[in-house]
Amino acid sequence: MKFIFRSSILLLSSLFWIISCKEDPALNKGTGLSRLTTQVAASVLSTSAWSGGNISNDGGSPILARGVVWSMMRNPTVLLPTKTSDGKGTGSFTSRLTGLLPSTTYFVRAYATNQEGTEYGNEISFTTETNLPTLTTTIVSDIAASSVNSGGIITNDGELAIINRGVVWGTESNPTVSLSTKTSDGTGTGPYESTITGLTPGIKYYLRAYATNSAGTSYGNEIIFEAESPWDELDISIAQIMNRYDVPGLSVAVIRNEKLVYLKSFGFSDKEGNIKARNSDLYRIAGVSRLITYIATLNLIQNGKISMDERVFGTNSILRNDFGSPPTGSGKDLLTVRHLLEHKSGWINAPYDPMYGSNNLTQAQIINDVLINRPLTYLPGTTYNDLNFGYCTLGRIIEKLNYLPYENYARSVFYDFGVTNLKIGGNTESERAPNEVKYYQREVSPYSLNIKRMDAHDGWIASAKDLAKIMIRVDGNLNVPDIISLSINPFNSVEDWVQYGSLPGTSSILHRLDDKFSFIVLSNTRTESDPSILLKALDNTVIEQIKERPSWPSYDLF
Repeated sequence: MKFIFRSSILLLSSLFWIISCKEDPALNKGTGLSRLTTQVAASVLSTSAWSGGNISNDGGSPILARGVVWSMMRNPTVLLPTKTSDGKGTGSFTSRLTGLLPSTTYFVRAYATNQEGTEYGNEISFTTETNLPTLTTTIVSDIAASSVNSGGIITNDGELAIINRGVVWGTESNPTVSLSTKTSDGTGTGPYESTITGLTPGIKYYLRAYATNSAGTSYGNEIIFEAESPWDELDISIAQIMNRYDVPGLSVAVIRNEKLVYLKSFGFSDKEGNIKARNSDLYRIAGVSRLITYIATLNLIQNGKISMDERVFGTNSILRNDFGSPPTGSGKDLLTVRHLLEHKSGWINAPYDPMYGSNNLTQAQIINDVLINRPLTYLPGTTYNDLNFGYCTLGRIIEKLNYLPYENYARSVFYDFGVTNLKIGGNTESERAPNEVKYYQREVSPYSLNIKRMDAHDGWIASAKDLAKIMIRVDGNLNVPDIISLSINPFNSVEDWVQYGSLPGTSSILHRLDDKFSFIVLSNTRTESDPSILLKALDNTVIEQIKERPSWPSYDLF
């Protein structure tokens, strides 16, 4: 046995010597290609990359073939099948390497062949990308005491099918799918939604979206949130008011130190359809619409397009005689932007509010009629009198100065702050916007109104969260920078201010209590005999609960 073993060694050694002594024409030297370089790898993906070379000297013999050759071992040669063929001649050339394996390091050399043989450029190396998916984590929403909603968006499957996706969470940073606290939300790329349950109120959680393919699992960005502290007393109080006044649906947002600490919806957005109210629901906000016009006008003043004391009607005014010429000696040519903003135009709503006349009249017709035919009761600037007509006129000023519809400009003022659903409502039930609630009223049909004509004073629809985002930009609390400077915004001199809104089928409240607290309440009905009854009940209840709450969460539902 020992003799046979030694003989085998001798035989293998002889074979190795014979093979190693065979001449490899690819290794010939003396071609004269003294200046052949390899390009650094670029656009490296999981299965492909780009390289190339540059031949500055052909050694006195034409270049017959050129390209790059690669391998997982160093010093690859053209004997390998993993090479490119990229033409002839000197100069630079590019080469695409394909059929690569993910997460693998490759060695590459440019080559050039003439009749004398083949020579190689310098060796470079690169590592291909992994085949793992690429994704982002969706911001958490609808935070409650024991649950939140999130999800992910998978933008690249890593060239391998997604076999599982979801979110994973824990009490420490960078949670992984090894935890049991995760969801499983289907397969494939694109957006998906996840519902996270079993949370503990007041606990800080770390959450990431995940996606798995056959190469492994990758994660989206990490989001930190805190499960909502209980609001039992406020929830119970609101439910009692809804029962007392037969309120179908309602949405409430509470802000503390410019953080959204409470956002909840109650009842139904559509009773007949049995659709429960959601935080994303849009409501007609009625008179709260004036805040939108107010801020849009101040924005024009801040940008130097007009001044507070610039005149509105008549020669050398903003609107000039677009809606008619104010009668001589009427005092209407003295009206300024400030007078309209502060409800001190001098007009009153007697014998009726001009904005609630015939639905067939246009804004231009109404403005013309009031300007020409309705006398001033007071000298402009002397007496406060709540007037929708003044804000309708401000809407036309905004249009005149910006050469675009009032709605478009007003939306643009807030759009960059994430207020993307704000819009002018429709008149009829069939014209409801996506996510808009259904309105309920017995005395007057909510769908008998010309909401579109009321644009600048009563026409907007919004969610409670939309209005909360606007509030923190105009409340004078500088934790979040305001969009209107303190010197221009008169609200900054008033600590406690409130704007109510009321139309058939609508009750809305926007209340700034002080530098710390603000809140919004929206409902899809109002009390019949006296609209203020429901508004005051809701307003007082939220104020009382804010004052009595002993501790506050640190999370921010924005």
